[in-house]
Amino acid sequence: MNASLDTCIVIHLYKSDKRELLYSPFEKLYIYEFLLETELKNKDYDVYKKFLLDIEEGKVQVITNKDLINNGIKGLFENYIEQYNYLFDQGELYAVALAKAMGIATFASDDTKDKGPHETLVKEIIEDVIPFAFYELLFLKFLASEITIDEMYSDFEQVNLKSMRERPMNFKNRMLSTARRFTKKYGTERDLKWIDDYCLERKIDLKNKMKELKSFLENM
Repeated sequence: MNASLDTCIVIHLYKSDKRELLYSPFEKLYIYEFLLETELKNKDYDVYKKFLLDIEEGKVQVITNKDLINNGIKGLFENYIEQYNYLFDQGELYAVALAKAMGIATFASDDTKDKGPHETLVKEIIEDVIPFAFYELLFLKFLASEITIDEMYSDFEQVNLKSMRERPMNFKNRMLSTARRFTKKYGTERDLKWIDDYCLERKIDLKNKMKELKSFLENM
């Protein structure tokens, strides 16, 4: 799957030395030029410089206004900006509009505030763009047995400690919300189909993984 990047998830994962989490689940990553050269550069210049090196290596594609024009989607991009302006802050707005205009399936962002972009997209107020925060990327790696549940917890806390001290996240609460998102009782049809396809492709026993997570959370 491909992803359109918000700057917050880039900052959090680079500052906590967990940048590989950003690259492992996605085939292609895209970022709008304004987000790179204005938002990321101004918010964290050290991360900006590190991120540029990965861009130079071809890990991320920067989309410019010229690219949008050449692909015939500049007007579509601007229409989405106008359409969603009331829902998001500027950075999130551009990243979501880019995803919609380019047909990118995923929006990667750690902005999970109430009524923010993550919640909006989980509820499918905007169709065809699936949101993932860093802890949901950890959850996917746990499902695929690429990390243990203890490693998932350790990696979560490392991101918290190194890049979220002012507004730390709670592991138990975030994992509970993630588990609910992908269960029949609470999940949307889109998310349930997505997780079923993800597990089928990787031969994952979702029920057993959910039981393991539940047991771990109950003992915290």
